[in-house]
Amino acid sequence: MLTRNNLLLIALIVAMGALFATAEVKANPSGVPVSDPGPFSCTTSSFKVEAILVGGAFPALIPCPTNPGQTCSDYGYKVSALSPTGPNVDHAVFAIAATQDLSSTSPSGSFVSPAGAGDNTTNFLINAKHEYTIRFNSSNTKSTEAHIYIVGSSSPRVSSILVRSGTKLTESCLIAGAGVAGDPFQPVFQEQLALVAGGKCNAHLIFDSTGNLIDVTTDPPCVSARPEVVFVNGHALQNNTSPSGITFGENTTTCYGPPKPRTPSCICTALPCP
Repeated sequence: MLTRNNLLLIALIVAMGALFATAEVKANPSGVPVSDPGPFSCTTSSFKVEAILVGGAFPALIPCPTNPGQTCSDYGYKVSALSPTGPNVDHAVFAIAATQDLSSTSPSGSFVSPAGAGDNTTNFLINAKHEYTIRFNSSNTKSTEAHIYIVGSSSPRVSSILVRSGTKLTESCLIAGAGVAGDPFQPVFQEQLALVAGGKCNAHLIFDSTGNLIDVTTDPPCVSARPEVVFVNGHALQNNTSPSGITFGENTTTCYGPPKPRTPSCICTALPCP
């Protein structure tokens, strides 16, 4: 016979089981994971944000504007309203990883918040101690350009921008942002030569100033192409991160990326390619 205490214990076990069942976490919310380094442009309902590429590189490696003796990574962006009659770009707030050593910003007048404080105008990233915010103010304009200069070499990672118009309209989107510090003691490749497509073609691998692959060219009679999407066995090629790319067909095609390069770069023995 079950005693009163036994019944209470059973009821407690059942209740705890129900609690854990309802609290079960299912992997990956919608939209996750996102491939690094994130998109180089993004759009909200009212605004468009574009990373400024220099010679295909983002960020661009330049002399620091406030200290020309140093090298800086220039994360440049253009933020604009989608419509000439749309809302103004009054505030553009960028999320910057706490690992990044900020040299300066352009235009002047930006507001930098300590990590964890969040932006004091929009409340963006309050209590997020792994990041800090930089807010650019540009009242009554439909378009603005912003530059964030990070000391040394830096590579982009997935980040966010928040755009506010007036005091009510606030929108955000994912964008490639400052987040991965470079190692000044490691070599950075500018160009490499590889034999691809089963050893039939030369591939000239071109890298940006931070060592990221941005383009691949070849020598005749082989050909190169930059298709928007590459299909392998009926599936769109994604997360092609091998330093050797992927070779398919009858050893006639080698493709690099995405995500690096962001648009796939392919070398083929003949047209069509791939």
